Amino acid sequence: MESAVSIPVSFSNTSAGFVERYINIMVLFFPCTTFLVAPSVQGTTVITVLSTILFLFIMAMPSEKKPAVIKELYWFFAILLILSICSQVSNLIFELKLNSTLTLINLNKYLDTFYRISHITQTLYLISGFIIYLLIKYFSGPNLLTYLFWGVRLLCLYAIYEFAYFLIMGENGDFVTNRTLGYSEIDASIFQTINVGGIDLVRIKGYTGEPSMFTFTAFPFWVLTFGLKRWLDNMLLLFCLIFTFSTTAYLSMCLFILFWFIYKRQFKLIILTGFLIVAVMLILQMEAFKVVFDRVYNTVIAAKLSGETDSSKDRGGAMESHMEFWSHLPLPSKFVGIGFGYIRSTDFFSTLFLNTGIVGFVIFASLFVKNLFLKIADTDLKKCYQVATILLFFIMMATVPEFSYASLWIFLGLGFVMEKGGEVC
Repeated sequence: MESAVSIPVSFSNTSAGFVERYINIMVLFFPCTTFLVAPSVQGTTVITVLSTILFLFIMAMPSEKKPAVIKELYWFFAILLILSICSQVSNLIFELKLNSTLTLINLNKYLDTFYRISHITQTLYLISGFIIYLLIKYFSGPNLLTYLFWGVRLLCLYAIYEFAYFLIMGENGDFVTNRTLGYSEIDASIFQTINVGGIDLVRIKGYTGEPSMFTFTAFPFWVLTFGLKRWLDNMLLLFCLIFTFSTTAYLSMCLFILFWFIYKRQFKLIILTGFLIVAVMLILQMEAFKVVFDRVYNTVIAAKLSGETDSSKDRGGAMESHMEFWSHLPLPSKFVGIGFGYIRSTDFFSTLFLNTGIVGFVIFASLFVKNLFLKIADTDLKKCYQVATILLFFIMMATVPEFSYASLWIFLGLGFVMEKGGEVC
């Protein structure tokens, strides 16, 4: 009589389905950055907590994908450690001195130059983002896009609710936010209004924190709707992006539409759009519309381009002062920076350059460049993903220094899912 043989059940047979379903539920919360599971502990957003639990579970289980994950983690931590040690040694050797022109994360602690506490905490945020990237890249299922777009829809619906609530009630209707930022306990959700034709409107932000963050989160998925032919999602996102009254959103949308018309060889549409713009501009010169147009134009576009708005002045001034500080660093520090997480500018370009130097900037940029060469089968979707990746990089460099946002790491991982033949309809 043959004895029964116990065959170990692999991770892929017993747990892959669970992990895929877990990730699908997890990404529904990816845009939510103003709600913390534990309000007293910064960084405990819903997706951060869920992804950490899942990652620990996966690492404790046997899986054929673990060697690839561990390899990427090895190089990730190796680069982090090398840059960290080199930057701190350079700070000691060349006696780094910080000053009040820098936007330090730990305010007023200008004398702390060796392993500042923000160097540790910001690195933890970076690790959390990279873990989300690995989960999406290696363990998500083929129908990930469906759930990602449900996450985007929930964000838009909440943003529209806030918009309508303010229009009707005249006050902030946000009931999700429980997060504060920094030592001054600033509300993580910035409430901003704009007056259009005598009507006060709230700038759409949802639970991303502010209009520019909404653009950073939603715009790449709006671009994907063209390749996926998700026209209802396209219209929903377009409405929300327009009512962010964000210069970044408007400029990014115009650049993509121009690319899309040229890519599709819709030259007649380009000409027609030109005539339409001229017609609209003429209509807007009529007295009934001129006041409304002038107010929106001056607030959203002209003031930004001239640098007259507070955000433009802060952004331009911060970038200039940080790059000026970098230019006077000793040569080794120019290459490795003064330490990740030391300063946080209003743009990510000067933030990254000063914190991690030329080496750190090149390594981070390579994450985006690598995704441009992914072999996504659907040609239109591939082009949309490539353009969205490029524009996302420039949005981040110019206006949104949020490296820890889950949307960034999910979008970078999403390309690999689509390359493997994930659901594209």
